[in-house]
Amino acid sequence: MTDNEKTQQPAGLSDSETRPAGQETPRKVGAARFFELMGRDLWSFYKASILCCIGFVPAFLAVMFGILAEAVWISVLGGALGGLIAAPFLCGMMDTVLRALRDEPGYWWHTYRNAWKQNWRDALVPGAMSGALLGLWCWVLMALPNMENVPTSVWVCMIVGGAVLVGFFTYVFAQLVVVSLPLPHLLRNSAFFFLGFFPRTLAATLVQCVYWVPVLMYMPYTLPVLLVTGFWLPVVIALQILYPGMDRVFDLESTIRQRRDEELRDAMARRESQDET
Repeated sequence: MTDNEKTQQPAGLSDSETRPAGQETPRKVGAARFFELMGRDLWSFYKASILCCIGFVPAFLAVMFGILAEAVWISVLGGALGGLIAAPFLCGMMDTVLRALRDEPGYWWHTYRNAWKQNWRDALVPGAMSGALLGLWCWVLMALPNMENVPTSVWVCMIVGGAVLVGFFTYVFAQLVVVSLPLPHLLRNSAFFFLGFFPRTLAATLVQCVYWVPVLMYMPYTLPVLLVTGFWLPVVIALQILYPGMDRVFDLESTIRQRRDEELRDAMARRESQDET
């Protein structure tokens, strides 16, 4: 969210349905909602996705170089530095999708550019953290097959650990573009979201893992897949699953509608005062 539309703290639970102002019928859900978004916003998703892919190239190359060089510190450090670069692009991707889920009007490039400018500083530390952790996870995952007698429990821990990282940081970056909170509160909220909406968390995490694991494992053969579906496909599905829970807690759409009504009243009042003078 951009243009000073971020909320400062959770506004409490809301039992109202998530719908734009003036819409009398509930929104579509599930596959019907997904295809509705595709028909309306696919081009915006695709443009944000291509930029996101470009932003993740340094992180991917750095982590892969550390794996090939068998140097864990290169993967961790490269992941952290690459995460600094990639995080603002991921925020732009998520902002684009969340605006579509809120049915917000606007020109994509204008809103994307504002999202990038507003969120890039806040995204740096979470980007470095997630990049370093995922770099370490990838290095260990690639090193395990070369080790002897690796217990099954280690493989289970790696799978669970990777899923937790994906689910947790999905909440971190999704919150980052809609609320203004200090990093400790952002991380704490992400943990609460992760556990409090666990069925949704599990579904969204599985979607992303099922998509990214084969795409990354079979690079560069999966490059055509990235050119077509890139980040937009897993992010749209994941955020469609997670958004109702976030809206319940932060009351996002009600807050935005209230602020826009206030801005409209202020603009009309200024215009009336100008007409009188």
